[in-house]
Amino acid sequence: MNPQDRGRRRVEMSFGRSGGLWTGIAAALSAIAVIVLAVLFSALFLGLFVAIAVGVAVRAWLLGRSTPSRPDVIEAEYTVIDTDRSERPPKT
Repeated sequence: MNPQDRGRRRVEMSFGRSGGLWTGIAAALSAIAVIVLAVLFSALFLGLFVAIAVGVAVRAWLLGRSTPSRPDVIEAEYTVIDTDRSERPPKT
């Protein structure tokens, strides 16, 4: 191992550990704050989406109740008139 390799190895090993105890504490507190904020914002957006979904579902349910159950069906009485077609010759 030549001296240049040892120098690189030392830099690689000490990378990320510079700054001391207070830098590590600040980094840990920052990481905790970021995680807490991420959880809070995701819960906020999840609650917002659930509230919107519940509102849309209730609105659709109320609209479904106000319309008739079978709008394409018209109930009526009818009479069948049978005409005597014996005067015509049968079709061949």
